[in-house]
Amino acid sequence: MRALRLAPFELLRFRTALQRLALAFVVIVPTIYGGIYLWSNWNPYNRLSRVPVAVVNEDRAVQAEGRTIDAGADFVSELRRDRLLGWHFVGARNAAHGLAHGRYYAVITVPPDFSSRLTSGATGMPEKAAMSIRLDDANNYLVGVMAKTVQSELERKISAAAISAYFEAAFGRLSQLHSGISDAADGAAQLGSGLTSAKDGSAQLVSGLGAAKQGSAALASGLGQASTGTAQLANGLAQLKAGSSKLAPGAEQVAGGVHDLAATAVPLAELAAAGLAPLADRATAVTAEAARLTSTASVLGQRLAKDTRAISEWLRSLASRDRRIARSRQFRGLLASFKAVDGTAEQRLRRLASRFPALARSYGYWTALDIARGLDATLPGRLHRLAARYRISANDPVLRKLLGEADLLSERTADLARSTAHVNAVAVGLASDARGLQQVVPALRSKLLEGASGLRTLDQGAAAVATGARQLDNGVTPLLAGARQLRSGSGALLSGARRLDDGNGRLLSGAQQLDAGNAQLKEGAAKLASGLASARDQIPVIQNGDLHRAAENFANPVDVGTSNAHPARVYGRGLAPFFIAIGLWVFGIVAFLLLRPVSGRLLVSRLGAGTVAFAAFLPVLAVGLVAALVLFLILDVGLGLDPVSTAGTLGLMALGVATFGAIVQVLRVALGAVADAVALVLLITQLVSCGGLYPVETLPQPFRALHEVIPMTYLVEPLRTTISGGLASRALRDAGVLALYLAAALALLAGVVALRRRWRMSQLKPELDL
Repeated sequence: MRALRLAPFELLRFRTALQRLALAFVVIVPTIYGGIYLWSNWNPYNRLSRVPVAVVNEDRAVQAEGRTIDAGADFVSELRRDRLLGWHFVGARNAAHGLAHGRYYAVITVPPDFSSRLTSGATGMPEKAAMSIRLDDANNYLVGVMAKTVQSELERKISAAAISAYFEAAFGRLSQLHSGISDAADGAAQLGSGLTSAKDGSAQLVSGLGAAKQGSAALASGLGQASTGTAQLANGLAQLKAGSSKLAPGAEQVAGGVHDLAATAVPLAELAAAGLAPLADRATAVTAEAARLTSTASVLGQRLAKDTRAISEWLRSLASRDRRIARSRQFRGLLASFKAVDGTAEQRLRRLASRFPALARSYGYWTALDIARGLDATLPGRLHRLAARYRISANDPVLRKLLGEADLLSERTADLARSTAHVNAVAVGLASDARGLQQVVPALRSKLLEGASGLRTLDQGAAAVATGARQLDNGVTPLLAGARQLRSGSGALLSGARRLDDGNGRLLSGAQQLDAGNAQLKEGAAKLASGLASARDQIPVIQNGDLHRAAENFANPVDVGTSNAHPARVYGRGLAPFFIAIGLWVFGIVAFLLLRPVSGRLLVSRLGAGTVAFAAFLPVLAVGLVAALVLFLILDVGLGLDPVSTAGTLGLMALGVATFGAIVQVLRVALGAVADAVALVLLITQLVSCGGLYPVETLPQPFRALHEVIPMTYLVEPLRTTISGGLASRALRDAGVLALYLAAALALLAGVVALRRRWRMSQLKPELDL
């Protein structure tokens, strides 16, 4: 209680107006230091629109996808809407002059190729657009830090816009690709339908040729028997001729033999004569039908070979006449186009003619142009043109599969043409044989009938052999000749029938190969149609109305939400704990410029050291509490500090001013005038170590170590909790540590007071007195 009664005497020393004004100054020192700084920097980001920044737009508009793109003008319009900084839209010379003379803190320049680079993805490989921000730290260093924040925001907006444009163009092309694949799938389905009809026709051809093969085999068998009969007839007539010279002795035997022979040979000859004409007509019809079936494929194959040879000879003649043509890039590209069947043969031939105008007037140019146009109209050529039109890569799996199926179709068509050509040659030979058989049939039939008539005459005249032996001998001679002709004709007819049967066999084999090839083509066409339909279904199609929204979603696939558990709201409110602590420490330094750390009367009194120390501490505490209250009222009422816990904030400020005052008082009592320098050093050390501005982890290692032991740390951190919010347990823990500092300082103060009661010469006449 004595300390409470003694404490006011230190304050009662200030009697005059000037003294009291000086004491009032000490009270407002924390407000001057902390309040004024926080006032000037309470919310600087709210006034960024006053920072002058020059914007130079040198961009030139471009045409892309039928639209005019002026990204530089759009960028300027966006800046006009978003006044993040004080934008000044000027020319390049004015901007450079203003930056050099401090009128502008930064210059943002949009280059002339800004729009062309942003839209480069619509026509080829995307190029990265550039935009420069030029600074001058001689004007203000912190503007550079702000510019980096602006640069990040600008890059994010521009990158999102560019990516959105790329995806919008890509999705538009996907729709075109889907349409093209759909058309190709429909064409493949039509091809499959046509090949189904071709398969049915080839199956009917195999069935008809099988029947023809059976008929030709039966014909060969019958003609074999007829040939045997005619041979027997010829031999019999020869014997008859030999026996006719000896007719008289055996006339009766000859008459009986002739009668038997006539009974057998006449029906056989009549049967052969009657069947020869229908058989020949049937063979002719069969071979003619086969020739017609194979003629079309043969003619097509010959025409293709002829066209290929013609254009090859024409190209070689061009190269031999003019070596410049052979060495030209257009000529090599034309040869490669004919070899790869990439659908550009006509185009490359026209380019060659454009490069060498005399070529267009040469003989064979228009024929070669027609052949190239026909080659481009093939399935591989059409597929290559489709891929080029929609910019499909040559390594695209769907395109490679289509080209593979087209090549397989071309190979099988070539095999079919070769087989058909072989079958056609056989059919032509058979037709020739059949026509020869038709020519021989009338004579052969006449001979057979004539032989039959002779046999009848022989039979009728057998009774008169004796009287007509000479007539019989004379009649046998032409009959023998006719029989020999009949035997020869039967042999030729048999040979032709066998050739017809062999040709029908080969024709049947070729038709079976044709049928098998048609089956494979039908299966390949079905697979092609299925593959195209599958590829079409796998291509996403986005409606025109949804293109922009889909592109924006791909450009900004993630919305990052930021939340703050305990927001400080403004810059000054976040830094208030730091500057409150600094202001209260500065108060401790300034207070002892007017207040005595301990009065000489108290030192020489009979009171205990603890009482003296506490009595000397109370005046400083009283003034400090008033100074802390003034500082709080200015920050809360004047600037809008609005702490979460007003009582907690006031309590921590009171504890802080008491602790800092006690520490400085200990230094003043112990060290005298040197204490102010030590207190100032401690202030600077605590400024950089308490973590008031930057996180402690960013500090060098010595300051990170000091952070845990300096008293200012345990005032700044709990003030953050009472002002912005946080864990109350942490604030109480830090307040406890700060109270321990206060208790330790008061204990040291009592000890130092006890030591000061031992008077020495240095105390009576100090070397340095302030």
